[in-house]
Amino acid sequence: MRKIFIIKKRGAGLRLDKFILTQRANYSRAYLKKQFKEGRILVNQEIKKPSYILKENDKIETQILPPPQISLEPDPSIKLNIIYEDEDVIVIDKPAGLMVHPAAGQKNGTLVNGLLARYPLLKDVGDPSLRQAQGKLGSGQENLRPGIVHRLDRDTSGLIIIAKNDFAFHWLKQQFQERKVIKKYIALVAGHPKESSGQIKTFITRSKSDPTKQRVSVTPTDREAITYYKVLREFKDFTLIEAQPKTGRMHQIRVHLAWIGNPVAADPKYGPRKSLVPAGLKRQFLHACYLKLQLPNRQTKEFNSPLPPDLKRILDTLETK
Repeated sequence: MRKIFIIKKRGAGLRLDKFILTQRANYSRAYLKKQFKEGRILVNQEIKKPSYILKENDKIETQILPPPQISLEPDPSIKLNIIYEDEDVIVIDKPAGLMVHPAAGQKNGTLVNGLLARYPLLKDVGDPSLRQAQGKLGSGQENLRPGIVHRLDRDTSGLIIIAKNDFAFHWLKQQFQERKVIKKYIALVAGHPKESSGQIKTFITRSKSDPTKQRVSVTPTDREAITYYKVLREFKDFTLIEAQPKTGRMHQIRVHLAWIGNPVAADPKYGPRKSLVPAGLKRQFLHACYLKLQLPNRQTKEFNSPLPPDLKRILDTLETK
């Protein structure tokens, strides 16, 4: 659909891409970037870079195409390691390498696809008012995160809780928002932290150079992030720590540990290019080992997940050196 915007005085000084994002908040940055490349966004009838700084009276013309519709496919081949289930929730021990939900343009191969095969009614669980924003794929898009109230990165293993109905969804969502959920992770980091325990408290925002990354910010208007940590064991070049995030920002633990100079071992996104990696470690050493919260049935439950074999082997190797 063709749309025209005339920049008023208060809009002058904004980056072009940020202005477009305010007008198309239900589209992902990656999708809008593609629209820029295809010449579907013009300023004064010219193609401009996304970083172009808008001026008063600039005329913006857009012809942004809606993304293709996606329908999630149930996939019974995806194995679910369910460690707890009741009428409201499912707690799963997720393996490394499995994405929690589809990204743009994807419709299968995720934890959600496996869940839909076993729980077909899950497709209707979630906040209807947020489904467009969740999918980031345009009007009428199917809910791509049914029952999902928190996430784990693809290569992070461990505990994740899923809501089986809307009451449970909103109950769990409130527990996370009010910071009542206790989550603990085991991480192997490069080097040795200066303190044996501590709190990392910063602001976090999206990286300007890479929209798939987060970065520490000094701007108070960005999102606050708090992580507690303590050293469990030290090796020659690495340290095993327990990390407890108080907030739930994307990549929070990985960003915070890299920021204090001790990136998660084998982290391809936040570790230095020449960072030390233990021999045999094929993915970031990060495991969600503990979860404590009050369930919708008012029972407070604790769940534990042992270190998976691939990470345990790395520790065994380090101990022999």
